[in-house]
Order: sequence, then C-alpha cells, then structure tokens
Amino acid sequence: MSTVRSGVGYWDTTDSLEAGRRAAEKAMANASADRSDFTVAFCGGNHDPINFLKAVRQVVGDRVLIGGTAVGVITNEQASYGGYEAGVAVVSADSISFDAVSVGGLRESEEAAGEKLGSMLADKGASDSEAILLFYDSVKNPKPLSVNLASRLIRGVERGLDGPHAPVLGGGMLRDYQWSGSHVFANDQAMTQHAVGVVISGDCNVHHAISHGCEPASDYHTITSIDGPIVRELDGRPALDVIEDIIGPGTAKDWQQYSLLVTLGANYGTDPYGDFDENEYVNRLIAAANPEDGSVVLFESDFGPGEKVQVMRRSNEHMLESARGMSSRVLGEMGTSEPFLALYIDCAGRTSGFSGAGAEEGAIVQEMVGARMPLLGFYSGVEIAPFLGGSRALDWTGVLIVLSQN
Repeated sequence: MSTVRSGVGYWDTTDSLEAGRRAAEKAMANASADRSDFTVAFCGGNHDPINFLKAVRQVVGDRVLIGGTAVGVITNEQASYGGYEAGVAVVSADSISFDAVSVGGLRESEEAAGEKLGSMLADKGASDSEAILLFYDSVKNPKPLSVNLASRLIRGVERGLDGPHAPVLGGGMLRDYQWSGSHVFANDQAMTQHAVGVVISGDCNVHHAISHGCEPASDYHTITSIDGPIVRELDGRPALDVIEDIIGPGTAKDWQQYSLLVTLGANYGTDPYGDFDENEYVNRLIAAANPEDGSVVLFESDFGPGEKVQVMRRSNEHMLESARGMSSRVLGEMGTSEPFLALYIDCAGRTSGFSGAGAEEGAIVQEMVGARMPLLGFYSGVEIAPFLGGSRALDWTGVLIVLSQN
C-alpha cells in the first residue's frame, strides 16, 4: 500500500487570485505533498471563478481538478458563506486513479447531456470504480428562475453508463442565495451549463451517508395536476391553497419564504402510517409559489400525477440530530481503514443564517469528522446520493463522503 497524502486549505479575501493561490498553498503544505493528483476547489460566489481557478492550477499542477462556485465553504475549522471564502483539497496517491470528464448542454437537455457524460464515464472504467463524483451547474436561467433538473441529469447518466456501476455522489453548484448563476470547474476550465464527473478507482474505499431534516406537517395529499416540476393541484384544488391551509394563510410572504418553511415529501416506505423514518422520504424544495394560479414549482420533476405527498416542515432540531447520526454512521463504516479526505455537500438552506438554527449544522461534521481527517465541503443547490435503490437528487439534505485506504 502506497502512502496517500492529503490536505485542505482555506482563505478568505476579496482578491480572487490571492484566494485561490493562498488556499491551494495551504492545502499543499498541509498535505506535505509536492504534487496533487486530485484537487477539489470551491470559491464563494463573489469571486471571479476564472481567476480563482487559474491561481489554484498554478499551485497544484495540471492533473485532475473539479469544483466550482458555491454559496459557501466548509473546512475543518471554517464554515463561511460570506461570498469571498475559498477552500481547496488536494490528494497525492500513486495507487488511486482519478479520471474526469465533462459535458455541456444542460440548458438544452439535462438528460441528453447526462447520457453523453455517462457514456464517457463508462469509457473511464466506471463499472470497476469505487465511486463516481458528479457536480453540475444548478441554474438554467436566473430570471425568471429555472433550474437544471438533477433527476433528469441522473437519468441520462444512468442510461449512458448502461450497466452496473459505483455509487453516484455529488451536488449542484450555486453561486448565491439569489440563484444568480454558477460555474463548474473541470480541470482548466470554469464553465456554465456543464456537468463534470470523476471516476475514482484503485486502492480506495468510499463511505457515504445522508443527513435529512424534515418532518411531516400534514396527512397525505394526492397530486392531481402536475406539469414537470410545476404542481398545479393537490386533491383537485390549487396546490398553494392546500399548503396555506396547513401552514396558515399569509405565513409566507414570497416564494423564498415558502422554500424556507416547507417541502413536499413522498414516503416510499412499506407502511405509510407507520412510525416516521426520514430514510424513507424524498423531499422536494419549493423553488417558487405562484399566487396567480395557485401552483408551486419544485426543484425537481420526479413526482407525477397520483403521487401521494405530505407537506413537510423543516425542523432545525431534527436536522442537527440527523447530522450527528450521519457522521456516526460513516465513521462506524470505516472500520480499520485509514481515512484521507471527507467531502461534505450541504444544502445551502441548512446554514444557520438561512434556516434560523441556533447552531451551524456543519459544525457537527467538523467536530465529529473533521477532527479525524481533512474536510472540505460546500453549500449546494441540490445533493446527489444513492437513496432508496438508486442515485437520486435530494433536497434539504447533507451528503457526507469519506475516502479511505486499507
């Protein structure tokens, strides 16, 4: 077994070139490495992504690099979403292979782009890999807001892979809370309307778990009219009327507050009226509410006519408890293997500044996981992980990934 060297660096400054250079230099120093075979880099949305990426590449070299712009960055000691933070993770490992490919065209068709990407990942040996990392541009158009649908992207990737493959894990890049756009990093390029995938193979184990944070606030309601991500009717009534009956009329003043307060959740457990289990639910954030016609727009389009859903309230207490459980599960699964990097993909809505939680949920991951290994995370638009039988787009979750070596 060869030695794996890894490290994470953080910097916060308004100068994008300095932020990239300083964060990368700290990562390399913390890894005690003279090269990086695999680099993950995130910068806050106020940075110039092209200059940031250029500076990082000058420090870490010309091997595989992925990442992008983010609402904020999480490291072992920092959890910041002010817009100027920068985080870089580097890995030097002879016995582990990292192969990256990227595609554009998300705006035209997420599914077609995904299929092309999946075929490229298959050519890189995805069937024999330990994990596939997938990052993509969350925003299709800022105004009026429309998002690239991860469920369609994943469906395309699965079709392109065309056979057994490793878990697909990742998330959607998001520049800020205003959904003003995002960039994805793929080696030397900072691009929009792109997705990047990385096949990880060799002497490496990949452990992962999900943290949730929503609880049912209603009985079941049937989707009776839906058009892609637009839910028009629940139980034959305007969807917004049904939701306001539950949370109280006028509780939310605009669509951002609907996204803050509630989601729609589908229970895929065997007993719909059994004890609540967060691991049996897929929740969908509300991206917009339309008072004119009473519809709500979800972040994904995987619900269909006849789907039974519940209005789900976000629970900060449950979120913090779930983050602790997620961290414990991953640490327990590692056994005697040696972890060398943790990646955390955390919904931007889970920050204390947005959710109103009394503590940063990321601090739990720092305390439990970051104390044992280099940690780099970002605040995302959508999270991706295996869930209920296949990789899925997730909302209001945290996805923890730990890479280790036997």
